Amino acid sequence: MKTFANNFGNWPRTRGDEPIFTCTEDAIYYAHLCSDEPDEIDRLTRLRKGAYLRIAEQRGKREPNFQRMMDLAVKAQFYRECLEEIKRINDSKYDLKDGG
Repeated sequence: MKTFANNFGNWPRTRGDEPIFTCTEDAIYYAHLCSDEPDEIDRLTRLRKGAYLRIAEQRGKREPNFQRMMDLAVKAQFYRECLEEIKRINDSKYDLKDGG
């Protein structure tokens, strides 16, 4: 039976401890789980940058692996969507505190 990821701690991860996102909804849900975790937000930012660096490495090869580039681009996109949702969540928290 598959475990439902209902908190930050039991989210499915790769062997490298990266969160696994299979769709935009996963990324957005994860954002809600970790929006109060500054270390995880920093980590997601580094993971996104790392994906872009690996894309650039592939692009620089004599025979780039286009499937690998596509996989990395999708991963970077999910990280971006997650980070944008975290920003939206955190901005709305501050708006509510300010009475807005």
